[in-house]
Amino acid sequence: MNTTMNQAMSQFYIDQETAINIQKFCSEELKTVRLARVIHKVMMNIFSKQTLARLDKTYVAKGFSASIQINQISNIAIREMLDREVVHAFDDALLSNAWKKVYSAGLCPTDTKTSH
Repeated sequence: MNTTMNQAMSQFYIDQETAINIQKFCSEELKTVRLARVIHKVMMNIFSKQTLARLDKTYVAKGFSASIQINQISNIAIREMLDREVVHAFDDALLSNAWKKVYSAGLCPTDTKTSH
């Protein structure tokens, strides 16, 4: 019985290397999401709704590019989240992914109950 069960369950087991890679991905994704939340909070505190809407419009019209990342906001977010300055060798990919998440979620809050 135990052997039959082990054979049936073996298709659900993953090797250790795959498990480690999944763990690394999850850890990086979690760090990216946390940084995106900090960036979003900072943006909401600093900029007007009109400016946020303009940034959203730029993202929708042109897509994501490094030119719509705001370095000063990145610096504040890294300092707030990691308590250090930006180290480009380590942080560029993390920042780029976080900014992509921020823009894809939208910066400007909208009231969908209001009809125009």
